[in-house]
Amino acid sequence: MAQSSSEIQYLIDRAAIRDLLTKYFQGLDRGSPEQVRSCFTADVQCHYDKRTPTRGIEAFMGSLQNYNKLQAGTMKITTHFMGNLNILRIEGDVAETETNAIAFLVEPGNGPDLVAMRSLRYLDRMRRQKDGWRISDRIHTLDWSCQVPANFAITLAQRVSALPERS
Repeated sequence: MAQSSSEIQYLIDRAAIRDLLTKYFQGLDRGSPEQVRSCFTADVQCHYDKRTPTRGIEAFMGSLQNYNKLQAGTMKITTHFMGNLNILRIEGDVAETETNAIAFLVEPGNGPDLVAMRSLRYLDRMRRQKDGWRISDRIHTLDWSCQVPANFAITLAQRVSALPERS
C-alpha cells in the first residue's frame, strides 16, 4: 500500500517535533542554555505559572531559574521525563502540542538532599523555520508537586568526571 507524500511529511514532522521537545528537556538537565535556546523562535512568548509572561528569547532565557540555581549550588541536578505527547494539530508550518512531564529537582538540604517532584504540562505552539521546528508560544502549568528526601544525589559535574575516558 503506497503512502501519500502528505502522510509521509506528517510522520516526518511528528518525529521532528518529538525530537525538539526531547532536545529541550535534555538541555535543561545538561545545564546547557545554548541547547535550550535553540529550541525556541526569537519572538517566543512564554507563560509559566506564577511568573510574569515573557516575550522574546532573551526575556525567556533570563526567566529560567534552572541554570542560576545549578550555578549557585541551590540545586544539584535535575531530571525531566517527557511523558504523554499529544500532537493536537500540524497544519503547514504550524503545530500545536500538549506534553506531560515529570521533573525531579534535587536541592541540597540541611540534612539529606531534597527532591522536589513536579508534574508539568506544556501547551506549545510551534513554527517550522528554515532550520526546523521551533517553539513559538508556550503555556507551562504545574499540575502537582511534592518533596521527599533523596537517598543519593550527585551533581552533573561529579557524574561526568566519574566517567571513564573514551578512546
